[in-house]
Amino acid sequence: MDQSPPSPPLPPKSSGPGQRSLAAIVFTDTVSFSARMQADEVTTLRLLERDFAEIRAICTQHHGSVLKTTGDGLLLYFSSAVQAVAGALAMQRAFAEKMRTQPPEECLTHRVGIHLGDIFVNDQDVMGDGVNIAARLQAEAEPGGICISQTVYDVVRNKLALRVTRLGPRELKNISQAIPIYRLLLEAQSLSNPGLEPEEPVRSNPPLPSREPTPRRWLILGIGLGMLAIVGITFAVLSGKRSKQSQVQVEADQAAFNALMEPEAAADPAITPALVTRTLADWRRELRDRRSTALEEYDFAELTRVLRDPRSPLAGTPENAIRARTIEQIRTLQAWLATAAQRYGRDNPLRVRELTGTAPKEIKVFVGSDRRLYYAEGGATRQRNWNDLKPSVLAAIVAGVMNQADPLPPRDAVQGALAFARLYNLPELPAALREGRLQRIQQ
Repeated sequence: MDQSPPSPPLPPKSSGPGQRSLAAIVFTDTVSFSARMQADEVTTLRLLERDFAEIRAICTQHHGSVLKTTGDGLLLYFSSAVQAVAGALAMQRAFAEKMRTQPPEECLTHRVGIHLGDIFVNDQDVMGDGVNIAARLQAEAEPGGICISQTVYDVVRNKLALRVTRLGPRELKNISQAIPIYRLLLEAQSLSNPGLEPEEPVRSNPPLPSREPTPRRWLILGIGLGMLAIVGITFAVLSGKRSKQSQVQVEADQAAFNALMEPEAAADPAITPALVTRTLADWRRELRDRRSTALEEYDFAELTRVLRDPRSPLAGTPENAIRARTIEQIRTLQAWLATAAQRYGRDNPLRVRELTGTAPKEIKVFVGSDRRLYYAEGGATRQRNWNDLKPSVLAAIVAGVMNQADPLPPRDAVQGALAFARLYNLPELPAALREGRLQRIQQ
């Protein structure tokens, strides 16, 4: 009798436009894969194949299926959210054990994201919000970590021994609604205490023994209060003078910054502000209609290549010149930002608030020695790719760095920020720049 294990479940397929299916989708990604490839391509590919084989084996053990590779990651399908989370924990624990027992050069680190939702499967691909959200959750995970959505957490919280941290709602790139996210920790608690880590109890101080006031104590208290009043008045007068001087300086600083924001004179008189606005709106519409992701991925090299095509119907027109100049200005901004943001480190991150949304959250970021961006949240640090940031988040970082720049940023960089705001339709960015330096002293 054949005792081989049953084949893992596969999502239903259709030769039509696609079969709708509810599934737990798991996305994996290899941390710093490009850098490892540049350093040692042969070894990195060998380690990737080794880890992929282990992921596939663990996936099968937990009744899942590998749908496809995504370069340095895998897309996995599970019919059960419980099996998906159990499998992901098994994967990351296996890789953590490798890190403890093998030299660093023989180990890769992976991120994992899990979401339970609708997907569409056809003969060529799997797609849908369930897939997109799982991919974005993976980007939110720490190296070696796992992030799950609220939907997954609600299903597994009473079925698995979990230790988790709630990260709260996150606005994920190209996802219309904020998604509540949980971070899974690899060491599980007992089932008697599933869910969030308990908070520290508040300890109250014991009451101090009371003392009956005496005339001598009243006299000493009166003299002390009088001296404090004199010191306070003196300090207030001196502070007022310094505050007024500081206010004057900040106002002059903001006025100088606003002068950098004055629009440049166009070389072609036909290029008016109205034409610029209309041209960039048309460009956004064209890219959306062509389903191009160049704008979302900040692929300005690709956009420039298309603009230089002599067969383009816009070749030689003012509209083409506007597009080309906009990309040139944004690239100048990128170069300045990558250097200026290095003043912020782990111990002094940049604190800014998102410029859009009904409840903008505070962002704490810094740039490491590798010139990559890091998020500091709740005592944890996560590496983020600049190209993964939503335009509104990137605009908030631009505004924060520019408003704190000393000396003032160069005019070309400021004009690049305005070009970025026009291209991505973010009027909040110029507004933040025009008042940002004044707001620093008011906080």
